[in-house]
Amino acid sequence: MRRTTALFVLALGATALGLAADDAACAQSMSGATSRNVTNAFAQARRPRARVRVAPAYPYRLFSTTYPVPYKYEYPGPGAVRQCNSWLAPENRASGTVIVPQMRCWWER
Repeated sequence: MRRTTALFVLALGATALGLAADDAACAQSMSGATSRNVTNAFAQARRPRARVRVAPAYPYRLFSTTYPVPYKYEYPGPGAVRQCNSWLAPENRASGTVIVPQMRCWWER
């Protein structure tokens, strides 16, 4: 009886070792396959870098300001002349009628 139990325990141990060795071999082959797949994925995922063109938002201004301008583009660019029309106009105020200067300007090329 002792002999049968010993043989049974020995057979179970050998089977367990055999299964453990198969799992380790399988895990090693899978990790190699996984690393190759990851390498292939990185090789396929590499694309050329995106090219970004940087153009100044204000092509006519050669200096930078810390404050934003209230308009999208600097108007009107080189070669333009500012024309102004001014006049005196009466304005009604609490203290009475007052004459104040008024001005309207525009750009011409």
